[in-house]
Amino acid sequence: MPYFHYNTFDDFFNNLPKGTRIVGVELTEEAEGLETFHHPRRCVYLLGAEDHGLSKQAIEQSHFLVKFKSQLSLNVSVAGSIVMYDRLLGKPRS
Repeated sequence: MPYFHYNTFDDFFNNLPKGTRIVGVELTEEAEGLETFHHPRRCVYLLGAEDHGLSKQAIEQSHFLVKFKSQLSLNVSVAGSIVMYDRLLGKPRS
């Protein structure tokens, strides 16, 4: 699996492959429920730190924001696993 390191969010954003969409995973009013979200074919998922979530800039630059219901507080690796599982369910955007 490739690993890329960027010093700033702008460096990351400006080096995305053409056509890549950013999907932010964040509990906001504007976020769409994961249950109804259709995943873009080419995308990057952003998950924030467990204590304070995504940065304001990351939220603003995201093409989509998604959230999901949980009775428990989940760590970021579990949240990411849930999002990837949902993607594998076969609901990609065309």
